[in-house]
Amino acid sequence: MPIAVQVIISMVFSLPINIFSAWDAVVSAQLAARLEAIRAAGDPVTMADLAKSYPDPPPGKNAATFFNAAFEKMDAQEELGEARLARLPLVGTAQLPPPEDELPAAMLGAIRAYLKDNAEVISLLHQAAALEECKFDLDFTKGPAMLLPHLARLRQGARMLALETIERTERKKGDEAADSLLACLRMGEAVRREPLLISTLVRIACDAIAAEQTARWASRANPSPKALQRLEAALAAAGDPRIIERAMVGERCFGIDIYQNYVLKPNRGEMLAALDGGQLQPAGQLLLHLIPAAYFKSDMICYLTIMNDYVAAARKPYPVAFAEGARVGRDLDERIPSLFLVSRMILPALGNTFAAAQKHIARCHTARVGLAALRYKARHGRLPDKLDALVPDFLDALPPDPFDGKPLRYRTDHDGFVVYTLGENGRDDGGLVEGHNKRPPDIGFRVRRPRAQF
Repeated sequence: MPIAVQVIISMVFSLPINIFSAWDAVVSAQLAARLEAIRAAGDPVTMADLAKSYPDPPPGKNAATFFNAAFEKMDAQEELGEARLARLPLVGTAQLPPPEDELPAAMLGAIRAYLKDNAEVISLLHQAAALEECKFDLDFTKGPAMLLPHLARLRQGARMLALETIERTERKKGDEAADSLLACLRMGEAVRREPLLISTLVRIACDAIAAEQTARWASRANPSPKALQRLEAALAAAGDPRIIERAMVGERCFGIDIYQNYVLKPNRGEMLAALDGGQLQPAGQLLLHLIPAAYFKSDMICYLTIMNDYVAAARKPYPVAFAEGARVGRDLDERIPSLFLVSRMILPALGNTFAAAQKHIARCHTARVGLAALRYKARHGRLPDKLDALVPDFLDALPPDPFDGKPLRYRTDHDGFVVYTLGENGRDDGGLVEGHNKRPPDIGFRVRRPRAQF
């Protein structure tokens, strides 16, 4: 074969290899620059970096010791039968009556029996709540395969303490019920420093349980001004406007770990199959193995670009951060190429996190201001005409509505009052914060006088 023909054949067969090599060199340099920029900003990149951002409590001050003991006793409890579930709210299927109504006798009896059965667990949860710091033993080296059994248990503990709040409220033990509510809020506070997105969502869920029962307690227990002020302080801490920042920084580390330790490995098909619980079929594993690494590096660059935008949004001033996070989420279809499969799997759900945090802040702010209004009433014998009357004697300042940045809304009526924010529809629906299949149009804190006082 003539030499010229051999050269042409060699060039034809080597051309794809050269193109892939050049592509890989370009995207590798871009990827390295982006990771270095994250480090230069002082943020964690690897899971090891993330683990370092989760500080150890002082010796003997770790609430996780008591939490873990409580969780062991939870696991030892037998499952509730259908009959008991039907009589129990929160942990069962029964529905609580509205705050102005008393509990049915059967429901109250079921709650008391449940609390008695779980007395040791609840005692341990109160002991944990008395400690300010908490760190659970997490193995960050496992990345997305890290086990997090404590998160489900924290929600279970929040429901137990909410039931204790309800029972104490019915006995008009306002200050004791406040202790239960404070411990309930501590369920979410326990993972405040945990740099994981799922932990932040569990914190929001626990705080929502506490906020809902705070409204019932405020309506029925005739709490003292001191108890009201204690709850206000706890709700102020729970309503941290930057709650989402740590979660987004941690989620970016998780994404980097998925790409580096699963997607970019030579045996990526087998690695992703393991991550997917064995759902990825052999044909899919082979296909992933044949795709050049440069493609997945390009996918990772797209992921980092958008995650950096999420982190930047979370660091915006309150309440701009929520609008910015929502904007990033709305643009994903246009920004993620359809062939970037990993980015399309990971990123779309993150925008919902900003919406969840926005509702969380709305619940905490309105509950705190509502409790301040009750302290005003205890001193002056009547509710304030406007929320401005709470400043500066009861509040340093009024927090803005996290949905539009305007002052919180406030309305009184013949049986109580409501402090509220706009909901997702962006419309003032007059303080409709109850009912509507548990998705009311407004978000807020409603206090009603017991029906017997009407």
